[in-house]
Order: sequence, then structure tokens, then C-alpha cells
Amino acid sequence: MNACAACRRAAEVLQSVAMQYVHLRRRMRALSRRTALALAMGVASAHATPAASPRFFPAHGANQVQRTVQPHLRFATPESALTATPGRLQLRTPIGTVVAGLLKVAGRDATFVPAAPLAGCTTYTLQWDANQQAPVSSQFTTTCRTAWTPPVQIDDARTARLVDRPADGAQAAAGANGEVVAAWFQNDGRRDAIEVSSYTPATDFWSAPRTIDLRADDAAAASIPALAADPQGRITAVWFQAVNGRNAILSSRLTPGRDWTRPARLDNPATPGDATNPQLAADADGNVTVVWQQPDGRHTGIDAARRLQAQGRWTPAQPLDRLASHAYNPAVAVAPNGRVVAAWQQGPRGREAVYATLLRAPTGPWRRPLRVSAPEARAQMPVLAADAFGVVTAAWVQGSGHQRRIATSRLEAGAHRWTRPEILQAPGAFQDAALAPALVADAAGNVTLAWEQADAGGRYALFAARFLAATGRWNAPARLDDARLDSAGNPRLVADAAGNVTCAWYQAGPRGLQIHAARFDASTAQWSAPAMLSDPRFTVEASFPALAVDAAGSVTAVWQQYNGWRTLIMASRLP
Repeated sequence: MNACAACRRAAEVLQSVAMQYVHLRRRMRALSRRTALALAMGVASAHATPAASPRFFPAHGANQVQRTVQPHLRFATPESALTATPGRLQLRTPIGTVVAGLLKVAGRDATFVPAAPLAGCTTYTLQWDANQQAPVSSQFTTTCRTAWTPPVQIDDARTARLVDRPADGAQAAAGANGEVVAAWFQNDGRRDAIEVSSYTPATDFWSAPRTIDLRADDAAAASIPALAADPQGRITAVWFQAVNGRNAILSSRLTPGRDWTRPARLDNPATPGDATNPQLAADADGNVTVVWQQPDGRHTGIDAARRLQAQGRWTPAQPLDRLASHAYNPAVAVAPNGRVVAAWQQGPRGREAVYATLLRAPTGPWRRPLRVSAPEARAQMPVLAADAFGVVTAAWVQGSGHQRRIATSRLEAGAHRWTRPEILQAPGAFQDAALAPALVADAAGNVTLAWEQADAGGRYALFAARFLAATGRWNAPARLDDARLDSAGNPRLVADAAGNVTCAWYQAGPRGLQIHAARFDASTAQWSAPAMLSDPRFTVEASFPALAVDAAGSVTAVWQQYNGWRTLIMASRLP
């Protein structure tokens, strides 16, 4: 081989090596890009070691977990634990809402501390969102206590056999730290008075009853209290009481750590008629709205007053209705964001309709009332419920006689027009008159409606339907009462923070009229079998239950029952 040929051969080899080098560089760059992309997508390379997943406490599937549990994650290193933030580590209820609480990180542990004990017999989900990947979670179920406590008398037991001291109209509200207040009216030996008693969880004891109504020379009989509590534990009571010869609306407030305030008069003293039937609701900031009915010399109208928490005062009474016909049965609902809606029935007898009005601003005027019920249909006895998003649901009795049915409508958040009314019908043989609607909304916007409806023979059963926020529809009604007994009626509802719902009612049977209750389990979406709360050994006439639920999901029921001499006020709890 001559020198030129050798040079050409060497050049070809060098060119081949150079081309292979360039090709190798391109492959290396492509591999680097794919590796980086794979790592960005969370796909581990062949040589990568995946990060260890944190351990969940309680373990997944744990049962009978104490309601005071502080769920936590244990990470591989303290540095990993520091990646836990409130937005990435959350405790959720069965309805998907986030449990309020604090996140604490110490060493390898990230611990969630709930603001209140968890609801009993409820499945919670501890959810960890690692590096914005698909969240991992663990579920546990809190301890179950399905038996209500034995009923106890909470009015003055020393007068239990005095026939002239009947106690009636029991109501209940849950305050701060699990405290519950019950109120009722009872003759004190001189006149009817508003009595209250408080339950303290630490002592498991109801306080001796005391009066809170107006004590003055011009004040006389007081009657039919109503209660509402705000998230800070302040409880407001309203009632009507004779002052200077006619009924006035009065109110007193209980703030945690303080005593009841001196009663404040809410109605306009210049309005000539008797003010009655007060209803109230409180928002998340502690503002309270009270509505009532009162004749003004021309017709019976609906009035309202508001207590502004920031200003510490009640606004003057304002008329809400705009028609010349009589208006009765006011209702009010307040959303946590402060949205206030009032409703009532109004119109000539036999042609009543349901009207509603919306408060424009906390200190502003009320909007012009709108008709909520269907045209040409008689509508009475409205009830309202507001959810956490400002959506308000109304229900009422529509029709007359045997054709009475339960109708509903919704006022969506930000809207000023109500949806077209929808009729809910009980299944099976119960196609006769429907009465006594009750509503409650949970923190996720689901609404429960309960009512009583008769069969052709006049036997009333109790039904409940649920409006599911996820589907925007009412589901099929479920029967709640004991089918082996006689008629049931007067349902009352409460919902806890986890979405569990309790319904109480009275029902007739071989042992007389007794108080019963059933619980909707948000974890299983099922109603329990009814449980009897009153004790038939001591009464054959227990009626008109009221319910309260505290931040931990403990439910208190109060009612009145006859003991052979007079009506007593009784209480039972589902802790």
C-alpha cells in the first residue's frame, strides 16, 4: 500500500470514528431528555430508588378508633416530614369536606389535630398528596355508640306532681365545648315563664332550671321559646311575652363564660297587635335574624329584626310582606356566609301561597318578596334550610285535604329566582295527605327532607328524601318509622359536621305515644332502624321532640311527656 492509499484509509477511519461519536452524543442527549421527562412524570429509572411511602396511623381499615384521635403520618426522615403542609395532608369526612384542625410536625411525624372530637361511628379518610401526584389515603372508623342514654327529667323535679306546673315547648341548642342549652315555658306558680337548663359534658349533668324572661311590673306570661347557636358557642333565645297587656317579642343571649343578658324587646311597641311565633337563625359571624308574625291594625304581617354582632345591637323591626292579606308561619334560614332568607304563607284562606325575601346586605333593606310556590296551588307551613355555599332550600305543604303533598324549591347561590317547585311523593300505599316537612343541610350541600304522610286508612308514616349535591337531584324517599306501630309525626332533623343526620319523631303504639329516632350514616348512606328514646314505664304520652348537635357530633334530644300529673321536660343523648 503506497503512502497516499494509507492516508486515505486513515482519513476514512477518522471520519467513521467522528460520525460514531456524533451519533453517540445524539443518543446520550436523547436519553438524557427521556430520563428527565420520566423523572418529571414520576417514573423511576432502572437505577433510581423510590422514596419510601409514609406510614399511616391509625392503620388503614382500623375500627373503634377513639373520637379524640390525632391521625398522623410517619415519614422515613425528619426532612421528609417537613414536606407535609395543611394543603397536602388533610382529614376528610364521608361527604368529602375537610375536617377543621391544626397540622403539627415533630421529628418524622406529621400530626393532624382536629379542632373538636370526631363524630362517632363515622369513617374518615386521612389523605396525603405527595409531590402533586395521585393522593394516597387511609381510612379508619371511629368508635360506635348506638344506644341513647336513659332519659332524665331536666325541669324542676320537685314540682313533678303539681298539676298546675306543666312544662311545654322544649327546644335545644348546642353551645361551646359540647354544652347544650334546653329551653321551655312553664308555670312558676304565678305565670308562665321561660326556663332554661344547661348540660355540661365534663360533669354529665344538667343544671337546675332558671328563668330568663322579662321580670318587670308590666311583664306577664311568656311562651314558646326558640333557640339558635353560632359557631362561637353564643346562644340566642327568643320568645313572646305579655308586656303592657299585649304580646311582645323578647330576646336574651348566652355568651360562653357569661350569664344570660337582660331581655331586649325586638318588636315595635307602636304596632298594636300581639306578636307571636318567633323564629331565628345565626350566621358564622354571630349575626342573628329573628322573624315573627304580628297584626298591625290592617292585617297580620311578618316582621324581622337583626342583631349585628360587630355593633352589639338589634336593628329596629322591619315589615317583610307587601300584600294586604294575612301572613302567617314565618321561617328563616341563614347561610354561614351571611345570606339571609325569610319565608311565610300569605293569601286569602284556601288560596295561600309561599313567599320569600332575601336580605340585600347585613344592614341593608330586604328585597321585594317573590312567590315561591306554584301558581293556583294552595301552599302552607314553609320551612327553610341553608347550606355552606349559600344555597337555600324551601319545603312546604301544597294542596288541600287528601291531596296535600310536600313541595320543594331551591334558591341557588347568587341567584334571586327560585327553581320550579318539585313534588316529593311517598312510595307504596302512603298516597294520602302529607304534612309537617322538616329540612336540614350538611356541610357538603346535601339536604335531607323529612315529613309524615298518610295511607288511605289515615295511618301516618314518616319518610325522608335526600337531595344530593353531586347529582343535583332528590333520591327516592325512605321510610323511617317503625312499621309495626301506629301513626308517626312531627319529625325533627339535625346534621353533624361529618354529614350524619339524626331524625326524631313521636309515634303511637301499644305503649302509648313515645319518642323515636333514627340516624343516617354518611359512611354507608343508610338509615338505622328506629330506636325508642322515651321510657314507656313512666309515660304513655311523650311528644314534640327537639334536637341539637354539637361540634363533635353528639346529639341531644329533648321532649315533653305526661307523668299522670303534668307534662315534664325530658332529655336523652347520643354521645
